[in-house]
Amino acid sequence: MELAHTMLRTGSPDKMIDFYTEAFNMEMKRKKEMDTFTLYFLGHPGQTAEIELTYNHGEDNRYEKGEGFGHIAIHTPEGTSLSEAYRRAVEAGGEDYRPPKECPGNYAFVKDPEGYEVEILQS
Repeated sequence: MELAHTMLRTGSPDKMIDFYTEAFNMEMKRKKEMDTFTLYFLGHPGQTAEIELTYNHGEDNRYEKGEGFGHIAIHTPEGTSLSEAYRRAVEAGGEDYRPPKECPGNYAFVKDPEGYEVEILQS
C-alpha cells in the first residue's frame, strides 16, 4: 500500500492551484468535474502522492479548520535553501507564519491561501 492523496476543501481553487504550483513546483495532475463539485489533483513530477483540492460548487468562503488536522509537509528542492523556499512560498501568496528564524530546526511554516499550514523541510 502507499499514500494516494490528502484532500483539502477549498472555496478558491484558482488561488490554491496557483499557490501550490508557484510555491512548491507542483503540477496539475488531473481535474475531475462533477455536478456539484470539482476535484483538482496536484503533485510533484515523478511522485504518486498528491494533494486533492475539493471545490464544492457555490462554497466560496473559507472552511473552518478542524482541530485534528495538523499540516502538510514538503521538502525543499535539492540545492534550495530553506530561506529561499520560504520566501518563494510567501511571494506565491502564502502567509508569513513561522519563518525559519523562529523555528528551532531545519523547517518553517507558511499558511496557504485557505489557511492550511504547510511545513517546509530542508532537504
